[in-house]
Amino acid sequence: MATVAAIAVGALCCVALGLWPKAGAAVLLCATVIAQTLQTMTGSSLVGYVDELAVLVAAVVFPVRRLLIHGTLRFMAAYWCFAGYAALGIMSALMNSVPLSVWAVSGFLFLKGPLLMLGVLQIDWQRADLPRIARFGTVGVLIILVSALLNAVAPEAWNSIVGRQEVSYRLGIPSLTGIFDHPVGLASVMGMAFLAILSYRRIVERSVVSFVLLLTTGVVGILTFRRKSIASVAIVAVGSRLVLPGRRTRFVVLLAVLLPVALLIAWQPLVDVVTSTYNEYFSSVDTTARTTMTIDSARLAAAAFPLGVGLGRFGSAVASSNYSPVYEDLGYTRIYGMGPGERGGFLADTFWPSILAETGFFGLVLYFAGLIMAVYPGWKLMRRSSQPYMQWIGTVAVAWMGQMLIESAVAPVFTGPPMFGLVFGAAGIAAALYAVDTTPVRRKEKPWASTLGPPDEGWLLTESASRHSRGFRSAEEDR
Repeated sequence: MATVAAIAVGALCCVALGLWPKAGAAVLLCATVIAQTLQTMTGSSLVGYVDELAVLVAAVVFPVRRLLIHGTLRFMAAYWCFAGYAALGIMSALMNSVPLSVWAVSGFLFLKGPLLMLGVLQIDWQRADLPRIARFGTVGVLIILVSALLNAVAPEAWNSIVGRQEVSYRLGIPSLTGIFDHPVGLASVMGMAFLAILSYRRIVERSVVSFVLLLTTGVVGILTFRRKSIASVAIVAVGSRLVLPGRRTRFVVLLAVLLPVALLIAWQPLVDVVTSTYNEYFSSVDTTARTTMTIDSARLAAAAFPLGVGLGRFGSAVASSNYSPVYEDLGYTRIYGMGPGERGGFLADTFWPSILAETGFFGLVLYFAGLIMAVYPGWKLMRRSSQPYMQWIGTVAVAWMGQMLIESAVAPVFTGPPMFGLVFGAAGIAAALYAVDTTPVRRKEKPWASTLGPPDEGWLLTESASRHSRGFRSAEEDR
């Protein structure tokens, strides 16, 4: 009876997702964000599979729905790259006699982001959905900020409910975790929120609310004390402004003036951070897990050229849980944090070494190319769309991917919650909107002029004149 009831509930949920796909996509993306937290709070490993279940549902229900309604599926060139990566991974696994239960699970983990994006891509997104997406995201950010405030007020009590390790203190201040079970999750999500709000203020409109949210997300992100997240957000924030269309003279001048001043004021703390980071990753290569695995991945890929050592054999969560024989051959059992079972806490702290070792140099190139091509539609919207909201979602997709690419140097952000669902979801929405975008191409000299034509040019049919004028004034202020 329990099985029958579960099947019936699952079927009803799938029907509901088919009837209300956009709300369903929001629920599924939220599930990918809080999956790890739910597992930590409940202590159940089964609950930790919520994000994988959300991916499977999205990858099945939304394509089936589109086939039933439109008779065809949307497709992106990025999936040729991901398919090539999967083919190389399967061939390498078969060549190295990797059990099916190992390579199939490992391959799914590395492709669950693209699969989620494929499902989101099939939904009939419209420009009118973007303000609602912005409001929904604002509510989510507010919830996370409230949780961070509670965390700051009572760090030990909060950590006893949500955290999976002891509270870490930096300069006597607790590293905040918010609704997540580790500071890394809060740092990455706050960084993504900061970039989205910053882009909204640059492109759509400025307000007191957006300024307060920008300030608080930035402060909370800093109070997590995660170096890679803070650095990635700073780099992407500057880079995204430089590539946005429009005049950038004032921004470049301000950057040239303020950057030396900031370096002068924060020189000593910056030197301390750089020195400690260098010593951590390069002074003791043989005892630092990330550096050791990066070097060994290149050696393994060269030795097993061109296919690698097989999916699920190096650097992935599956290789850790099913302790890989490759680790034993490399002597990882004698290195702290790289042994089997509970002694292997550092084995899944990387991303690209797994891609490189398991599928070789060609697999690495294909996977990286797939990520870049996944946000190419967003790049086109960011650079060419004449509608502020369309340009905003494109900018968000590109900025989030840039942030994750930087963080992926030292963390498995494309396979683990809470980050992967948001970045691939944004890329899917941007690609779907780009597929139906009929707005005029932005002019080179006056990038906002093409939005000022008569109603039959498309803009005023879907955007109120007051909001349009606010967006134009925002652009003029930026210029």
